[in-house]
Amino acid sequence: MARVSAQDIVGAAYELLGAPYRHWHVGDPIPMWRKDGVGDPPPPWHLHNVGVMGSDVLNFALEANGLPPGGGTVTFAHYLVRTGNFSPDTPGEPGAVAYRPYSGPDLDQQGHLALYVGGHQLIQALPTAGVTDQYTDQETHSWGAQYRFTIYGFLPGVSY
Repeated sequence: MARVSAQDIVGAAYELLGAPYRHWHVGDPIPMWRKDGVGDPPPPWHLHNVGVMGSDVLNFALEANGLPPGGGTVTFAHYLVRTGNFSPDTPGEPGAVAYRPYSGPDLDQQGHLALYVGGHQLIQALPTAGVTDQYTDQETHSWGAQYRFTIYGFLPGVSY
């Protein structure tokens, strides 16, 4: 099997651009679309109808390219490879991930995941904007709380 390119991952994530945000609740599966019974992964139109949570953007991009999902903000720490400390001043590589792990059940502790599409540009799912590429890693990091990324890493099985 040929390795998936970083551009393949970015392209799949862009299929969800504009989808609304969907809140995860205790007991929901990860990826959350698994409770919908519409496919794994489901067609993008379905997610544009029901929405996606933060980790669903990355999980969709992975599964759409035949790779296993990385899970949620708890388990992505064990999924990423070649990880290091996140720095908002260092440009990211397209297909790499900015990550804040889950630290507790409060909204500001639930962590966040975003996919690099350019040096500082991200595609991510936000409660206020849905799936968007309007914000940089520096802007997102400056919001604090769950958005203050601490880890930068790469997806396994992806050629960078």
